[in-house]
Formats: sequence, structure tokens, C-alpha cells
Amino acid sequence: MKRTFLNILYNAVYQIFLVLVPLITVPYLSRILGPHTYGIYSNVNNIVQFLMIFCTLSVSYIGMRTISQTRSHGNQQELTKVFWGLWYFQAIAGAATVIILLVVVGHYRIKYGNYLLLMIPYLIAAQVDISWFFQGLAEFGRVVLKNTAVKLVSVILILVWVKEPSDLWKYMLIMSVSTLLGSLVFWFDIHRYIGGPVKHFYQFNTTIKAIITLLIPQIATQIYTSLDKPILGLFQNSTQVAFYDNSQRISNMVLGIVTSISLVIMPKMAGEGQKQQRIILKKSLDATVMLGTMFAVIIMANTKEFVPFFFGAKFIPMTPLMFFFALTIIMIPMGGVFANQFALANHRDRDYAIPVIVGAILEVVLSYFLDQLYGATGAMLAILTTELIVLILRLLIVRDGYDFKYSFQEVPKYFLIAGIVLVVGMLLPQLVSSAFFNMAMKSLIMFILYIALMFLLRLDFNQDLIMLFKKFFK
Repeated sequence: MKRTFLNILYNAVYQIFLVLVPLITVPYLSRILGPHTYGIYSNVNNIVQFLMIFCTLSVSYIGMRTISQTRSHGNQQELTKVFWGLWYFQAIAGAATVIILLVVVGHYRIKYGNYLLLMIPYLIAAQVDISWFFQGLAEFGRVVLKNTAVKLVSVILILVWVKEPSDLWKYMLIMSVSTLLGSLVFWFDIHRYIGGPVKHFYQFNTTIKAIITLLIPQIATQIYTSLDKPILGLFQNSTQVAFYDNSQRISNMVLGIVTSISLVIMPKMAGEGQKQQRIILKKSLDATVMLGTMFAVIIMANTKEFVPFFFGAKFIPMTPLMFFFALTIIMIPMGGVFANQFALANHRDRDYAIPVIVGAILEVVLSYFLDQLYGATGAMLAILTTELIVLILRLLIVRDGYDFKYSFQEVPKYFLIAGIVLVVGMLLPQLVSSAFFNMAMKSLIMFILYIALMFLLRLDFNQDLIMLFKKFFK
């Protein structure tokens, strides 16, 4: 339990760091590049994010789960076979993806083709990324420390080298190369855990089946989480894409903190029995809903003041988009509890796949009609509708594996607390003249009120919170 707590803490600290980095870079870049140029980056970046899934072939999910199970009953020799045998799939797929991209860009006139070439290090980074091995071993400290150092260097380079819209290529190169370095550093420590390369793939037929089963939902997920921007770009100008992309940015940052729980719990769930899984699932759901609703309402209450302060006056039209996108902080992590922690941990890959496949089809259909009519607002409505349907499907498909009444017995109370806190936050007057300090004070008041209402309603998770703080200070 202590190790799990430390891993959650490590990962939470890292995700908070990932939130703080954009708090420095995004306001700077949004003003330097402007909505049009930033929209170009959004289009290119999301195309690359889509290609990255073909570089990894779901090996990160399979690897984390398999390494976790091997760690429980295997030895170094078995770990060696698993690691190399799985990474070979990733290495071959990554090389093929990079070669295909080079051929396509070299022979066809593709929009933003030169920028795509600058992002090739991103694809190589995905090919050589072995963080899943350390996550499967529950060595989250190494993942956090190494990536933190690389991120800090990238922030310094952005502030020094990116000075005007024409420096977009520099920004892309910095981001892609720093990501590649972040992946390469893990190879320096791998020899401590495993031996030299083996000659065979790991359980070829079984792994291929798992890869195909999980690759389909990954492609589907990317359709409505990354390709939604290029789809919007087909019907609207790059400014609309920039509004849409940036309205998601803060919510996506916070999502990293909330979903970090699933990242840590999944390998633990994979090694536990059904009775213990039941308890872990309940505690994890409570923690996820608590954090998701608390962050969501704090963002919603501050949106009107935050957008001009953080992004600049040119981005004010995206204020309502950011307000409603905060709902994803609640929906996505809740679904993740039953998808990542439960379905994947228990080898229910098909149950993991079905909701996102349905979601991808729904997203494409909704985007086709709504993006043309309503621009960025239509794209937002499409993604929120899709995430809600995916969440409902995730709960229903695996309902035979968990006790709904037991797991959700206190979830309505968290929604009640969130509703009260949101109303109070929206009604709070301007406390100080400084926008930054006013948002900080409002957020602190809302946080204290949320925790106070939790203890007033005597939620089960209160005891876990008390124990967590005691362990933290100890």
C-alpha cells in the first residue's frame, strides 16, 4: 500500500509539473504565434499524434500489464524475454511508420508537409519509448525524474528561441527533439533489470491478437481526441481550430493529474484477486470522481477571467468553449476507471474496445454536421456527446464484473457537492483587483468548501484522505 501511495504521489507530482509547464509556455506562445499560426501547429501535432499509435501498436498497454504480472511470479530471465519480445513489435512498427511518412511527404504535395518532417523525432520517440516497462515494475519515480529534467530544458529553449510567428518551426523542432530525448533516457537504466536482446518475439500469436484488439480502439480514440482538430480544419479556418484546441488545453492538463490514478492502479489491479479488486475499484472511483468534479467546477468558475489573462484578448471568443470542456475532466477519468483499471487489467480487451469504436463513429458523424454549421462550438458539442456515450457504454459493458450499487453508492454526493461549490464560485464577487490573485483566492475558497462539505456529508473516502495526509507528512 505504501508503494502504491508513493507511486500515485510521484505520478501526481509529475502531472502537476506538466500542468505548470504550459502555464509558462502557453500564454507566451499564444501571444507570440497568434491564433492562425497556433492553429497550424494544432493541425500538424494532431496528425502526428494519430500516427504515433502505429509506432507503438498498443505495446504500452500490453507491456505494462504483462510486466506487472511477470514481476509478481517471474525472474529476470522471464522479464528479459517479455521486454525484448514485446519491444520488437514496437520497433518494427515505428520504423515502418517513419519510412511511410517520409515517402508520402517526399512524393506528394501535402499541406504542412515541411512541418510534418520536423515532427519525425516525435514518431521515433514513440518507437523507442519503454516507459511502460518501468510502469509495469511500479518504478514511477524514474519515469517522473527523467521526464521532468527534459521538460525543463525544452521550456528554456522555447523562451530563448521562439520570438515571432515565423519561429513556429523552431517550436516544433524543440518539442519533437525533447520528446525523443525523454524516451531515450530510459534506455540508460534498462540493463539493471534485464539481460541482452533475445531472438524471438514474445508469444507471437497471442500478442498479435492483443495488439489488433487494442489497436482498433486506439485508432478510434485518436479519431475523436486528435483528428477532431483536422476534421474541424476541413470546414473552418485555422483560427477556429486554435479556439477549439486551446479551449481543451487546460482541461487536458488537469486530466493528466486525475487519470494518473488509473496509470498507477492498473498494474496493481492486474496482480490482485477479485475480492481485493472490488475494494480497490471503489476507492479509485471515489478518488477519481472527487478530483474530477472539484477541478471541473474550479475551472468553470474561473473561465471568464482566465481566458483573457492566460491566452490574451484575441482568444476571448473561446470562453464558453473552455467552460463546457471542463466537463470532460469528470467523464473521461470515470470511464478510465472501468476501462483501464478493470477491463485491461483483467484481459477484457474486447470490452475495452467496443465503447471507443462506437465513440469514433459517433464523433465523425456528429462532427461532419456540427462543424460545418457551428464551427468550434459544434466540434465541442460533438466531443462532449461522444464522451458521455463512451462513459455510459464503459459502465454497462463490464457491469457483470463489479457491484454497481457498492461502487457508486457515494458518487451522487460528490455531484451534489460539486453543484453547490460551482454556484458559490460563480456568485463570488471580485475579491481583489489583480486577475491572478482573484482567481487564486476564489479557487482556494472553492477547494476549502468542497473538502468541508465532504466531511459534513461523512463520506467513506474521508478516512482515506486523512490517512493519505498522515503518510504524506510522515
